[in-house]
Amino acid sequence: MQTTVTERGQVSIPSAIRKKFRLEPGSGIEWIVTSEGIYLFPVPKDPIAAFRGKGTKGLSKLLLDERQKDRLKENRRWNATFSTPRR
Repeated sequence: MQTTVTERGQVSIPSAIRKKFRLEPGSGIEWIVTSEGIYLFPVPKDPIAAFRGKGTKGLSKLLLDERQKDRLKENRRWNATFSTPRR
């Protein structure tokens, strides 16, 4: 399926996909950018319970790696913003 990006950078999720993944208003979507492309994943209300027993080792590792990268970026931003220069 294909959609178009609006001038404001918004994209509509086709109805069939929303129904299949039970996406409702307020549902979260995780965007992961890799060298191969962009991946979108629905974010369940309880992500740990959703992955338990699904055999998603590769996907789980990918998501955890991306979360770790995000944390490192946030820590660098925090330190750059709030650290005081030492004399």
